[in-house]
Amino acid sequence: MGTTLAEWLKRERDQKVTHGLYHNTQLVFAYNSNHMEGSTLTAEQTAQLYDTGELLPDGDDIIRADDVIETTNHFRAFDWMLDHVDDPVDKTFVCTLHAMLKRGTRQETDPDRNVGGWKILPNVINAIQGVHTVLPADVPKAMELVFDEFARLTDDPYAIAHAHWMFETTHPFSDGNGRVGRLVLFKELMRLGAVPPLIRDENRAFYIRGLSRFLKEPGYLIDTLFTERDYYLRLIDMLAPGRIDCTYVDEWSDRDAAMQALTANPAVNPYVKDRWDTDDMHRRVPSERLILGAGFVPSDAGAR
Repeated sequence: MGTTLAEWLKRERDQKVTHGLYHNTQLVFAYNSNHMEGSTLTAEQTAQLYDTGELLPDGDDIIRADDVIETTNHFRAFDWMLDHVDDPVDKTFVCTLHAMLKRGTRQETDPDRNVGGWKILPNVINAIQGVHTVLPADVPKAMELVFDEFARLTDDPYAIAHAHWMFETTHPFSDGNGRVGRLVLFKELMRLGAVPPLIRDENRAFYIRGLSRFLKEPGYLIDTLFTERDYYLRLIDMLAPGRIDCTYVDEWSDRDAAMQALTANPAVNPYVKDRWDTDDMHRRVPSERLILGAGFVPSDAGAR
């Protein structure tokens, strides 16, 4: 049996290999995942920050402190995820990732943001034309469905896309859902020994279309994830040729039959309400949040 992707990445990290697969994965992942969410840092600045801990302004552009912090935090969250690749995806796992990504940001001290815990106020997916997500009171139940999907995940194109779509439509956190969701997806495919997707900002429009139209046309998201898995497979073949064992089911076994079945029984997130009333939009829920090194504690902002 050959070397797994997770083993290879950890080996390069621990041996401080420069410009290898681990190094490039960190840079490409952090730049693209943050840039998709509005970060102003360029790819070059992301590389400077990773390599030297410093960065140079790009002309007269203003550099937001939180963009620098969240990029650095993404590097650390990726390392933590790599060290816990075989852990189950559960509340502690995803809340730890969220707390790490938001550590030291302005949101961390905002009680309404509940960093490290489930959202306490309703939110929407702004990138998908204000699409509603699961309401705070229903997030714990919805996330149990998400955790169950990841526990049963196989290298099946539809199952992979559906698990990611379920996480994103649940939108369990006040912010950072896309970045946490993409880290979880990358981690889970590594756990399976499969090629993970490295979703790039240049394909953001296709990715957003895939998420927004998944209910009726799941092929859009599936094909986008194929494209991003193909990209990462090329990176593996270029930087570690013949050294890593990965599976990759790169087509539906019976696409036509699958589409017919999905047309008859569309994918749903049972906890997403199509319409919110006034109470829904303003109702807070009591919650808790994970403090790194201390575990879960009651949230600062409770029900009102």
